[in-house]
Amino acid sequence: MFDMHYDLLTFIYMAKKNNKDIDSLLKPFNKDNIKGVTANLYFMSKKEMALELDYPKNIDVLEMFKQAKQELENRLNHNVIYSIEGCDYVKDLDELEKLYHHGLDAILLTWNTKNKYGSGNYTKHGLTHKGKKFIRKALDLGLAIDLSHANQKTFKGIIKEIKKSKDVICYASHSNIRALWNHPRNLTDEELYALKEVGGFLGLVAYPLFLTDNNDNQKIRKAYINHIKNAVKIMGIDRVMLASDNMEYLLEFDKPFTSQKSPYDYEKISKQIYQDLKPYFKEKDIKKIMYENALNLYKRIKSKRGNKGAH
Repeated sequence: MFDMHYDLLTFIYMAKKNNKDIDSLLKPFNKDNIKGVTANLYFMSKKEMALELDYPKNIDVLEMFKQAKQELENRLNHNVIYSIEGCDYVKDLDELEKLYHHGLDAILLTWNTKNKYGSGNYTKHGLTHKGKKFIRKALDLGLAIDLSHANQKTFKGIIKEIKKSKDVICYASHSNIRALWNHPRNLTDEELYALKEVGGFLGLVAYPLFLTDNNDNQKIRKAYINHIKNAVKIMGIDRVMLASDNMEYLLEFDKPFTSQKSPYDYEKISKQIYQDLKPYFKEKDIKKIMYENALNLYKRIKSKRGNKGAH
């Protein structure tokens, strides 16, 4: 499996800060299980950060990104897309460019609430003037744009900016199908078709809250497969990917945080999802869903960076 959304940079940073074993965190990331990963560093609003994450009071996004990325590179030789989720603390366009030159591959503009660039799914505002400039700068740099978490107005605003550019790489890394489960983190059919129109991809996420209200593991897994099947019908077999958004490691550091337990054992997630997909898809299509589509996206991202001469 190529995991399109895992908060690995955040977990590494917090493990380092708390003198925890980083190597044990990376145990599931062997190529028999996880062939690639979007390693994510995430940020919330100031209020949420104060309640939950034990980040420094004066947040330096660039320094945190550099530290976590270096720790990961020192330990893991893997296919990694480096991403920031929630750009609240990225100060300006100059810092965004510095992040790009230090290896940032993708941005996810908002988390659940409103920031200076746009709004997440808990709020109803749209893309701001600063947000339009921010997205245009990201597109000019060649960064991939991740639309998960954006509310419908911000989603539409980002799509509008994407349509003004050529050779854009975009996707929703960890979202499901609103028509199957009415949760604001899931995408409407209108959003899915808009994403498809601009050449985007969809990463389906195995997080129970976005799938069903059933607590039975097997029924949660069945619901996940139904979302994947529906996504293939809408997006096509070449544009569907997988994500875990596995947050179990966060519980060690974020005491107020409560997470629904994943229906999959992360150390065995590839084998388990493969078994769930097998009754419904041909072998060649399972490979596309599980890792080939995401691997092709990864190669596009890295190739675009190489062609621009970034370091």
